[in-house]
Amino acid sequence: MKLNLWQMKKSNDKITKLMNELEKIAPELSKIKKENPFRVPDNYFDDFSARLQMRLDAEKTGISKNQNKIIQFLKPALGLAAGFALIVMLAYWPLKTFTPNQLANNIGTETDISEMLYATMVEGIDVNSFYALLEEPNGSVQFSDDDLAIFVNTNSSEYEIYSETNN
Repeated sequence: MKLNLWQMKKSNDKITKLMNELEKIAPELSKIKKENPFRVPDNYFDDFSARLQMRLDAEKTGISKNQNKIIQFLKPALGLAAGFALIVMLAYWPLKTFTPNQLANNIGTETDISEMLYATMVEGIDVNSFYALLEEPNGSVQFSDDDLAIFVNTNSSEYEIYSETNN
């Protein structure tokens, strides 16, 4: 679509009107020159090929490249070692500070050998022998409630115990 002379003049008038408004609103902004601030440094392309060749030769020798590989290999390992050391120190230092003379106590149950032998004897008895021992009036072995509970637990399932208590 072609613009006639009158339409072009009208659009130029709009542009000049807007520029005048800009001068009124921001006079400092309108004083800035309208030019491209970006440019290539002088003689940049004259010695570009020589600089490129120097960089390529430096990469071929690989001196700096091998040093970078070693550093890149050691960085994660040193980081992990430092992290573990930090975690250990954060856990060890407060324990050492707040509990200096306390040692961890073993709260294990001490069992006598005779008790262990008795328990294995009770667990090893079959049902018929157990009932025979209970019915003996002059039996030398006296069973306590704990012994009976151990026998029932080892020789019966929870379902059997539950079904017997309901009947």
